Amino acid sequence: MAGGTTHFHDRYIDAWNEAMSTGRSAPIEEFLSPEYHGWLGQEAAATAPFDAATAREGFAGTVADMQGCTVHADFRTVTPRGRDEAVVFYEMTYRSGAEITGRALLLESWRLTDGAWLLCRDFTEVNVGQPAA
Repeated sequence: MAGGTTHFHDRYIDAWNEAMSTGRSAPIEEFLSPEYHGWLGQEAAATAPFDAATAREGFAGTVADMQGCTVHADFRTVTPRGRDEAVVFYEMTYRSGAEITGRALLLESWRLTDGAWLLCRDFTEVNVGQPAA
């Protein structure tokens, strides 16, 4: 697949960790498509839609509130959809040392645009509890 799909999502997680280290969300924001939109679910029966501006506010708040944590992507599946698109599903955890301080499940749709992989939309389930032992 064009544009190095094997590692584009690793770069996204690296950007999250840079942001968490510096307290600046700009490295994450660079991955957002201009048409980005998403849905956030905190319980099974409800979701809230959001756009790129709201996502940027959320990124900034998360980075400020959890600065110093690290971000990890587990159980990740990257599935190509044609040459220039991919769908990614994974569990994202925020950790302080070995302790998991936050956990979300994400389904993301990515597109290769002008040589860069951009996040076009996602569905995020937050506050999903601790993984099974």
